[in-house]
Amino acid sequence: VRISKKQMMDPLELQKLEKEEDAIVPDVIFCNTLMNAYAKLGDHQTARSILNAMLGATGVTFPCHEGIPLTDPTVVTYNTLADACKQSGELGAALEVPELMTNHANLTGDKTLLPDARTYTILISTVARKKTNVKEAKNDPIDMKSGSGGEKDPDMAFALLNRMINEGITPNGVTYCALIDVCSRCRRVDLALNGLRIMLKQKSKASGKALFNEVGAWTAAINACGKLGRVDSAIRLFRTMQISGVKPNSVTCGCLSDCLLKATPIRMTETLEVLQYMKKEEFVPGEVMYTSLMGIALTLAEKENRSVITKDGLQVNLIDKFDLTSLDTEDRTTEAIVLYTELMRCLIHDRNDDMILKVFLLFQEMRNAGATPDVACYNLLLRACAFSGDVQKAQDVLRRMDADGIEPNRASWREALRAAKKAMRSDIAESIWDTAVTPEQKDVTPFMPKASDVELLLNVYVRELRNTNNHEVRSLLNSKIMRLYDGIISKSEELGLHHGSVSVDEMEENQDFMLAVLRSAVSYELHGPTDSERRHAKNIAVEIAALEIFQRKLPSRADRASKKALQLAQNWLNSYSYEGGWG
Repeated sequence: VRISKKQMMDPLELQKLEKEEDAIVPDVIFCNTLMNAYAKLGDHQTARSILNAMLGATGVTFPCHEGIPLTDPTVVTYNTLADACKQSGELGAALEVPELMTNHANLTGDKTLLPDARTYTILISTVARKKTNVKEAKNDPIDMKSGSGGEKDPDMAFALLNRMINEGITPNGVTYCALIDVCSRCRRVDLALNGLRIMLKQKSKASGKALFNEVGAWTAAINACGKLGRVDSAIRLFRTMQISGVKPNSVTCGCLSDCLLKATPIRMTETLEVLQYMKKEEFVPGEVMYTSLMGIALTLAEKENRSVITKDGLQVNLIDKFDLTSLDTEDRTTEAIVLYTELMRCLIHDRNDDMILKVFLLFQEMRNAGATPDVACYNLLLRACAFSGDVQKAQDVLRRMDADGIEPNRASWREALRAAKKAMRSDIAESIWDTAVTPEQKDVTPFMPKASDVELLLNVYVRELRNTNNHEVRSLLNSKIMRLYDGIISKSEELGLHHGSVSVDEMEENQDFMLAVLRSAVSYELHGPTDSERRHAKNIAVEIAALEIFQRKLPSRADRASKKALQLAQNWLNSYSYEGGWG
């Protein structure tokens, strides 16, 4: 029997050996993660001690960190150390990092350890940054006066940029963003714009190829101009970057709106331009931007309320307190209402569960501030209801409009119908339609539907039809679709289709619309409750199958059920003489 060496060992020694074998030995990823934690705390000294322990250095300024074994650092290790220096505002310590990287690369022959774009970006970002350790700042001969990592002069940042270019490293958008931020901290907007021009020249030499995170550099330049009072320059940059093919992001919009709202006087026209861009791109305002806009809107509303006087029994806005002849008695939308409206539009694009709550709370805040909402504001409430499918709230909004004397327009009715479609409530859609086309008040203009409105009502029925398996419900919905089609043909006054705004020819050229009616007619012919109703459904199906648009091949998007219904109707057309039809 062979006895192993472990079996011959003392039990205590064996236990100690097993613990050592099971121990987790820190690797380079662990060391980088630990160093990153100290970097976030701005503790560059401890971060440097980790590097020393990894290299096994002795007799250096910073001691070696305990528990760190000899491990080969990577470029990530050195960049993390540079980031720790940046967070603490230690420019002098940060400038030592490229030298450490170069020495290590030369010693090992590993060129991947040489400084890269991230290294120089971090170094540039460290310039003119305040030190977190005030005592060190006081003792630092480099910065004894300013208390920041380098004097309030961005020359060091430009020198670092030139150095990285000379070393064959291509700056990216993040690099230029850091450079422009340095200029902003030094209150040198002229140099910030020069940094942006250098980036554009580099881009031009690269045949216009976009830089990584180029939008960040544009945003930094806009922010620098805005903070230093160059509002017009910030606006021009916002427009120019779009012409140059760089799309502003939500941070860009936030920076620009912040400086516009802080300008004296407030640049309302340009603020609305930014909000409209955000709406188009479906950007939702961040908390800071939202709070700022709310504060400004409230201030505007209060100011506009104070400027309201009574003249001839009517409320008018006081344009000039000292010149009553300049009173504008025409209705005009106040700046507060416009700002509230645009903010509501932006919030609607936040399609999460609490979107509708935010929009309604903003609307209530607007009313509490004394601003009188117009039809556009109410339509935004209805749009929020449409997105969320809250048809009950949509009906509440319509009732509130009626109570406030606001007459709904076509957009109002369409948003309410969309809410019913999302909720799959054709009964409520019909109620909304009836209210729109036959208003109770005689002085209210009735809703005159267009072809797209009729198609929207049809889609309410179709959506509910596709989501139910109940035979009675399906039969009822099919009958409603046929009733709508009959109303188009007969120009039904009850359905509001008698105004001439809906053309029969136009509807019969709409293949999707007619195909939906055809499917319902075929289904009703097969499952209708009475012979006369089934015969009428068959007549409709045959008439539609005979239309010119169905003599051509159906589009590829047509589903199997539609193709089958059309084929059946065409068979009826070819072999069946129907009552009142074509013999």
